[in-house]
Amino acid sequence: MKKNTLPFVYLALLLCLCSSCRNELKRMPDTLPDVHGYIGDIKRTANNGGEAKAVIMVKTIEGLEANYPEASVRIDENTLIEATTGEPLKLEQLREGHEVQAWFEGGITETMPVQGYAKAMRVEY
Repeated sequence: MKKNTLPFVYLALLLCLCSSCRNELKRMPDTLPDVHGYIGDIKRTANNGGEAKAVIMVKTIEGLEANYPEASVRIDENTLIEATTGEPLKLEQLREGHEVQAWFEGGITETMPVQGYAKAMRVEY
């Protein structure tokens, strides 16, 4: 009887592990940001399913070494936005002129300006 229950125990453990992975907390990356600069323009977009909620133009801070001189950063419901203090922020709190650091999720287009979806953004305001 013991041999028959062992596969069910493994299956139950596997299901518990899989369900906990979906609830993983969003965290600020511990790497250098892909983009660091000032918000130059914010365009709010309609929320159509998984589409971007906003697109912001980030212009690099003069004298700061950066991968890209400017970037078009798309923000969606999966983007973590925090103040430098660690306080969570909402998209509506972003303003032109705020200093931001952004990390891209997945691929980016190599156009000028570079374009991509933000995984996380740290905002100093």
